[in-house]
Amino acid sequence: MPEPTNPVYPLDFPDPQVLPDGDGYLAIATNGNGMNVQTIHSDNLIEWRQGVDALPSVAPWSSSGKVWAPEIIEWPDGGYRLYYTTKAPDPAWQCVSVATSDTLAGPYVDDSGEPLICEIEEGGSIDASPFIDDDGTAYLYWKNDGNAIGVDTHLKVARLSPDGMAVEGEVTQLFKQDLHWEGHLVEGPAVVKVDGVYHMFYSANDYGSDRYAVGHAVADSALGPFVKDPEPVLSTNEVAAGPGHCQLFLKGGQWWMVYHAWKPGYVGDSLEGRKMWLSRVAFDGAAVTVDPPATELEAP
Repeated sequence: MPEPTNPVYPLDFPDPQVLPDGDGYLAIATNGNGMNVQTIHSDNLIEWRQGVDALPSVAPWSSSGKVWAPEIIEWPDGGYRLYYTTKAPDPAWQCVSVATSDTLAGPYVDDSGEPLICEIEEGGSIDASPFIDDDGTAYLYWKNDGNAIGVDTHLKVARLSPDGMAVEGEVTQLFKQDLHWEGHLVEGPAVVKVDGVYHMFYSANDYGSDRYAVGHAVADSALGPFVKDPEPVLSTNEVAAGPGHCQLFLKGGQWWMVYHAWKPGYVGDSLEGRKMWLSRVAFDGAAVTVDPPATELEAP
């Protein structure tokens, strides 16, 4: 095996998620390379090989081209759900849909007749992130895409139906951009529960700049309220610019964060793209420490 280095995947792979898959790992990302949902596979988190499109066809009410921030979760029935952002029929804002598969890597099928969430008057809905609590209750977190129309963005949460195919009950508005480093938006929520504490990681500011960064907030309930840390827990340094849109996963008792970042000097360069990085994460009650981006990586 080659020496582990960051970025662990050197091609454009934005909004990544890594999931254990038997003895190996599956990673998925925003549309690119001719796929709605990009996939790559690895045996060791260091060497990756390209897979096939996890979502060959989007929902019949939508069209390909703007499939963003996909997230997979294993459902209690043994199947899998893929929540993703895609274009609404009219007007063409971004909305959230859900697809299903019997296997982790797919293919996923979405035969829905309408979006799962589509807050047109708030700029649309994006960045859906599922979470299942210890008692089996399922939740969905997301962002209203307010920056698309010049209004506030909020991270939100609602309970999911038992099959994960519908949002049920009241929508709880969690928080908006209100810290100095967050700029004009918050987005990309991801929640994990560690020792009874609900930790939300989220991104803020402009993804196409070196101001993009990852924030952290904690709560005693999946429905909040979440209290933010005043400063980001992951931000630009000399080797990675604009790190963000993260997810977390466990390997051998160690928490890891997967995220994308630009190569310094190439921020916003669509040909260079956003690469996939890994950092270790340590929890201590309500506190968290995320290793800053580093090209030398201790073997996962």
